[in-house]
Amino acid sequence: MRFIDEVYELYKGHFNGDEEDIVAIIVGILDEQSHQDLIKLVMEMEEEELFHMLATYMIEVMKRKVAMDDERPSVSLIH
Repeated sequence: MRFIDEVYELYKGHFNGDEEDIVAIIVGILDEQSHQDLIKLVMEMEEEELFHMLATYMIEVMKRKVAMDDERPSVSLIH
């Protein structure tokens, strides 16, 4: 994806391999984008990139839902 390539080149010296740095930079950049800017990024994606983006997102959301269910105490029905 061209956008990621550009961000990588811009911040290449700032990454130290720590995932938190990458998350902070990406979230900061995306936070500055308008809805239309984000739609434009998606429209520029190739079909495979879009598939992987959505798959990754959906997998992460599902993992969080399962984790939240695992944390909730189970309710037993007592008659």
